[in-house]
Amino acid sequence: MRRRLVAILGLTATGAVLAALSLEGVMPALTSLLVGLALVTLSSDPAVEGFRGLSRRTGMSEHMAGIVSSMASNLPEAVLAVFMALSPHLREVAVLTVMLASAFNGLLLGALVIMLTYRGGRVRVPREALEHDVEVMRVTIAFSALILGAGLILNVFHGRPNLPREISAFMLASYAGYLYFVSKAAGERGRSRSSEGGRWALSLALGLAGILISAELVSSAAEFMVRELGLHVVVAATVIAFAGSIPEHFLALVSAKRGHVELGVSNLVSGVVQSVMVILPLLSAVAPLYLDGYVLYQFLAVASTLWVTKKAIVDDSALTLDEGVYIMMAHLLGIVLFDELSWLM
Repeated sequence: MRRRLVAILGLTATGAVLAALSLEGVMPALTSLLVGLALVTLSSDPAVEGFRGLSRRTGMSEHMAGIVSSMASNLPEAVLAVFMALSPHLREVAVLTVMLASAFNGLLLGALVIMLTYRGGRVRVPREALEHDVEVMRVTIAFSALILGAGLILNVFHGRPNLPREISAFMLASYAGYLYFVSKAAGERGRSRSSEGGRWALSLALGLAGILISAELVSSAAEFMVRELGLHVVVAATVIAFAGSIPEHFLALVSAKRGHVELGVSNLVSGVVQSVMVILPLLSAVAPLYLDGYVLYQFLAVASTLWVTKKAIVDDSALTLDEGVYIMMAHLLGIVLFDELSWLM
């Protein structure tokens, strides 16, 4: 344990220096990538234990802790996407990166369900999630379908459609309402609080610091390589989205491996919704969001794959092996078809 702590501290310090220096070149990019991957691998354990401790200390459910952990691990992705959106030639890559991150979260959710149920059994979905998560998933599906329809009409009759910026206010307000009702319901349940010491806080701080820095390193390295190789916008967005999702994926997998299944599943489901309902509106608020064919396809993919996920959860309040396979295949097909568009458009 002590060796792991020393390794995390050393890699965190190294990563912070690399991120601050922002060195250009192939070797700095490869170094950042390797340090970032090593750091996120080591930091996931203390982060999970920290969120678990936070849950016990504050009386917060694992489900709510999963939402918080998802927001924390999405923070670097959001910051990176906003900065990319401020650059006109990277704006479309930023938008597609955010929406593809949602797809990768859904893909891993299916894989996680398979991992937990391949020997039999099922992943029970807590009542708390059914009460509120299903509703925010429905809203996300509805918003995605409405934006898709509006985008198609604008493309036909307007020529160069942009998403109206006031739409971002509707999306952010909807997610804020979801957080309010979830936290209110958690407060009414009145879970008992643990009186354990503050070691969880140190683990949480250390784990989050490592995850945030690793996300910056991995995403920046991927962005540099994409720029240097001159990849197509679709391929570039896919690479950066996958790289930016790595911290969240590790956190969810480690949570499930340690027996905190509810935290891991909540982390991934929240990640899917947050990409569309939080990060995307933030991008729209700082820069025009052009609704071209790539972006409209992603709204279609989000609406359809999220519907599959919601249906799997609602039908029996659990996720089974076959549902995990269907969720994973639906998201994988969406990603594959999207990459095929790079050859057509």
